[in-house]
Amino acid sequence: MVPHYQSWSHSSHREWAHCNDCHVPQDNIISKYAFKAADGLYHSTVFTLRNEPQVILARNASKGVIMENCVRCHTQLNTEFVKTGMISYSQASKGEGKACWDCHRDVPHTTLRNLSSSPNAVAPLPESPVPTWLKEMIKK
Repeated sequence: MVPHYQSWSHSSHREWAHCNDCHVPQDNIISKYAFKAADGLYHSTVFTLRNEPQVILARNASKGVIMENCVRCHTQLNTEFVKTGMISYSQASKGEGKACWDCHRDVPHTTLRNLSSSPNAVAPLPESPVPTWLKEMIKK
């Protein structure tokens, strides 16, 4: 995910949206955590089996969530200013219109071809999940 993180960190969305803002449903807490659980299970399986693809692409379920979140954040822009209206990803996949990224290819990530597309990219490591009290106990 480092190339994706790096490309996002140089994008216009960096100040306003983080991973879960775009990649997880925001309509209610149940759909949010159900999606995170299913997606997490998929990713855990892929990484456990060492079956990571060279090119990481969103699956259809993720594309639907991402597009819903584009529409959610940009409702006023789409309806009042450019008057494009809004469609769902399922409509776009049937050819009834375009998905947001058909025109906005490099937002908020640049086009990444493979894991080698951003050599020497650095992403921050997540904070340690080990609680402070346990770290203190280990030091003794």
